[in-house]
Amino acid sequence: MIVDDEPSNRRFLSLMLINEGFRTIEAEDGEQAVTMFTAERPDIVFMDVMMSGIDGFEATRRIKEIAGLTFVPVIFLTALTEEQSLMRCIQAGGDDFLSKPFSFMVLKARILAMERVRDLQRIIAAKQQTLSALLEEEHEEQALAERVLSRAVMNRNVAMDRLERMQRPASVFNGDLVLTQHLPDGGLRLLVGDFTGHGLAAAIGALPVADAFHAMTRKGVNDARVLAEINHKLYQILPTDRFLAASLISISGDGEELRWWNGGMPSIWMRRADGLHELASHALPLGILPELPACESPRRVRLQHGDRLLLTTDGLLEAMNAEGEMFVNSGFAEILQTWAFNAPLLPALVKALDIHSAGVEQSDDICVVKSPWIPALHHSHFGSRIHSGNGWY
Repeated sequence: MIVDDEPSNRRFLSLMLINEGFRTIEAEDGEQAVTMFTAERPDIVFMDVMMSGIDGFEATRRIKEIAGLTFVPVIFLTALTEEQSLMRCIQAGGDDFLSKPFSFMVLKARILAMERVRDLQRIIAAKQQTLSALLEEEHEEQALAERVLSRAVMNRNVAMDRLERMQRPASVFNGDLVLTQHLPDGGLRLLVGDFTGHGLAAAIGALPVADAFHAMTRKGVNDARVLAEINHKLYQILPTDRFLAASLISISGDGEELRWWNGGMPSIWMRRADGLHELASHALPLGILPELPACESPRRVRLQHGDRLLLTTDGLLEAMNAEGEMFVNSGFAEILQTWAFNAPLLPALVKALDIHSAGVEQSDDICVVKSPWIPALHHSHFGSRIHSGNGWY
C-alpha cells in the first residue's frame, strides 16, 4: 500500500513496484490508509509523512495497532532530514525510511530487507503459536492432575472446617501439605509439611505421606512410628536433594496433652493466657536420613484452657516485597506480638502479607494454619462448637 497525498508520487512508486511483480493499492491520506489497511491487509506499507488530516505518524500508529502481533513493515517516504524527525518515524512504529528523492536500487534493497524480516517474524510467530498451544494443553493437564492429586490427598482429612487456613501455591501444584486425622481416643493429629521447591516435583511425594499418615493415625500408631514410616517412604522415593520439612501435632483425646515434633519447619507458636510460647525446630526434615535419630523424638506439652496454635511454612516468612525484604523482617513479628489471647489472627496476618507482597510474584508456596481453642478439635466437642465474629470457640 502506497500512502501519499500527491497523485504523481503515488503513480511513480506504483509503476516501479508493479514492474517488480507487486500488486499495489493507493491511499491519498492517513484516514483512507487506515480504512484500506483494515480491508486489504497489505504486506508492506509505504507511508508519506506530511499529509493533510491524519499525518503519516498517526496513521502508522493506528495501522500497527490493527496489525497487532502480525509484522507489517512500514517504510516512511520523507524529505525530512533532521535526526529528530527521523526518530519520530521510528517512534511512531516505522520500520525503515527512504529519503526523497530515492533511487530504484535503494527502494528494491529496502523491500528485500523488509521481506526477509517479515518472513522471519512469521516463522517465529507460527512457532510461538504452536508452543502456546502446547503450553496451554500442558497447563490444562497439570490442572487436571492437580485436582486429582489434591482430592486423593485431602479427601481423607477431618475437622478442616475448624482450622483457620490459608494456602497459596506458587504454581499449579502445591508443595505445601496439610493433613488431619482423628485418633482412636477422640484426639486429633495434624501434619503441616513443606516439600523442597514447589510444583509437581514437590507435590508428587504427598500421596505416600498421606497414605501412611491417615492409615497409621486411625490405628492409633504413636507419633514416633508415624514419623519413622513417612521418613522411610520418602527416603526410598525422593532424590537426594529432596525432602519434607514438617510439623506434627497430636492432641490427646482428653484435651490435656499436646505432643509435637518440628523437623526443619519455622517455629510453631502457641498462644496461651500468659503469652506466646515458641516450639522451635529440633529435628531434621523427613527423607534425608534412612532412620530418624532417637534424640529427635516428639515432645510433650500440658494443654491449658484456650491454648491456640499457629503453624506456617517458610514461604510465608520468606515472602518478598518490592524492595526485596522478607515478610519475617517486615511485618510478621509485629502481627505475632499483637495476637491477643482468645482473639483471631489470620485476617490481620493475611492483610499484612497482602500489603507487604503487593505486586510481587512469590517463588514459594505459602501455607498458614491456626487452630481454634484446641479441645474444639475433638470428637467429644463436635456438637458444641460456637461461631462468633472472632472465630471458632
